[in-house]
Amino acid sequence: MKKVFIISSVLLFVVLIFLGIYNFAFKKESKVVDQSLNNKDVQTTVESKVKEIKIEKITSVTKEAVIGTVIDKKTQDLKYYNAASGIVWMTDGDGKQERQLSQTRVANLTSVFWSPDQNKVLTVTKKEGKEAFYMYDYVIQKGTLLNAGLDTVVWDNIGTKIFYKYFDKASSKRSLNIANPDGSEWQKLADIEARILKIAAIPLTSEVSYWNYPNANEETILQSISVTGGQPKKILTGRYGADYVWSPDGANVLVSSLSNKNDKTVMLGIVTFEGKYQDLNVPTIASKCVWSRDGKTIFYALPGGIPAGSLMPNDYQENKFNTDDTFWKMDITTGKKERIIETNEIIGKYDSINLFLSATQDALYFTNKIDNKLYKISL
Repeated sequence: MKKVFIISSVLLFVVLIFLGIYNFAFKKESKVVDQSLNNKDVQTTVESKVKEIKIEKITSVTKEAVIGTVIDKKTQDLKYYNAASGIVWMTDGDGKQERQLSQTRVANLTSVFWSPDQNKVLTVTKKEGKEAFYMYDYVIQKGTLLNAGLDTVVWDNIGTKIFYKYFDKASSKRSLNIANPDGSEWQKLADIEARILKIAAIPLTSEVSYWNYPNANEETILQSISVTGGQPKKILTGRYGADYVWSPDGANVLVSSLSNKNDKTVMLGIVTFEGKYQDLNVPTIASKCVWSRDGKTIFYALPGGIPAGSLMPNDYQENKFNTDDTFWKMDITTGKKERIIETNEIIGKYDSINLFLSATQDALYFTNKIDNKLYKISL
């Protein structure tokens, strides 16, 4: 009996030891498996969060539609009119610190042109098919209604004068004129034949350029004249549906145009002040381009989604469709082109106009014609 008890005790002891070793090994293995699963869960969660917070290259700066955005070169603050209310606002470069600058509402606002120092502004309103031009001076806080018969009003290079086309109903004649911002002390510079005219002061010169509104069926004639008068100078002829953007130093001008009436594709080129033309082989339009500050690089939107058979640039100017843009830059000295944002990073559709760079050129801003909001691309 005693022998049986001893044997049973030994067997029980062996079983207990075995169970202890088994439980220890099983729990350790389970812990490793659980830890592995937990690590996988954490990794999956982290990857998911990273995807959620992935920074978008194109961001909306304004929540509302805007008109006439400009940037302060010192503070990099943005100033604009709310398209719906006509109230002036200011914000930082990211649109995070928006603040109202004026209580005045400008009804039926269609266009805004700030003076170079941003102390004055020309606004255009349209009601019942009739346009009215106003000049407002923020320094003296006074507004002036400009005379009827004006259109295509722009500033000179320093903001002390305005250029405009005037139509005289009595004589049915059109002219290019210069005047004080309030319209006083005006002077005729040249007679004009074109019914619709585009005007641009040539940077760092005492010249103003002008050309007939882009039309695929008409030859565009780019001319210039001194602000003191004299005879107009023809810079470029022989192109159709042309539009222009001057370089910061006034030595060159971008031109988007058709080479003849039968051409279907608007191409970008560059013209010297002396009239020498060079094709840049870029199928875009001038309103989708902006120069770098040193005049060596152009940033541009390349339009996609143009319907087959479209008459360019007419159909686009008449808002018959919206483009689907990609974004590029080009070194005009070497001809090198490169994307500033990859196509897979463009979320949404953008039809960009009114492009401009930040003062440090680390961001490209544009208005999207689809919603008329202001957007930013970090460079």
